[in-house]
Amino acid sequence: MAPNKDNLFGSKKQASLVKASQLDSTVRDILASEQTIREKKTARLRELRLQQEALLPPAEPKAKAKKKASKTSE
Repeated sequence: MAPNKDNLFGSKKQASLVKASQLDSTVRDILASEQTIREKKTARLRELRLQQEALLPPAEPKAKAKKKASKTSE
């Protein structure tokens, strides 16, 4: 194979594709770890909320307010 700029210095297209691939995989890893952290936090907060609700007495239903009669002026 005769030496040329592509096989001596590498193709710029290949280098950019490799960099893009590395960036893509890095971003996917970061997003996946953030999603895992978010899911763990949500589960922990849900569990704490359910424990807190279990300790509180059940809320009594509010009585309906009576409607006021409208006055008509004549």
